[in-house]
Amino acid sequence: MQPTNRQLRQLLLDLGFEARKSVEPNCLVFEHAESKARMLMPSNKDEEPAREADVISIRTHLMYRGHLDLAGFERFLKAGTLKAS
Repeated sequence: MQPTNRQLRQLLLDLGFEARKSVEPNCLVFEHAESKARMLMPSNKDEEPAREADVISIRTHLMYRGHLDLAGFERFLKAGTLKAS
């Protein structure tokens, strides 16, 4: 499943990231206070599929920082959410 921009942003929020204002006009910043991790995403339309490069980048950073393992990310891709349905 290709997540939408909304789903990818919600993933970050569900993992404890907070949305911050950006000085860039087409960019969103998500910060995780405890780990000091920072993620950047383009401010594309919510309902559009997220760009593959953004999905890969966020997956890589989440795994590197220990926020989510590969199996957890794969479950997110299948369900479109971290929350159990």
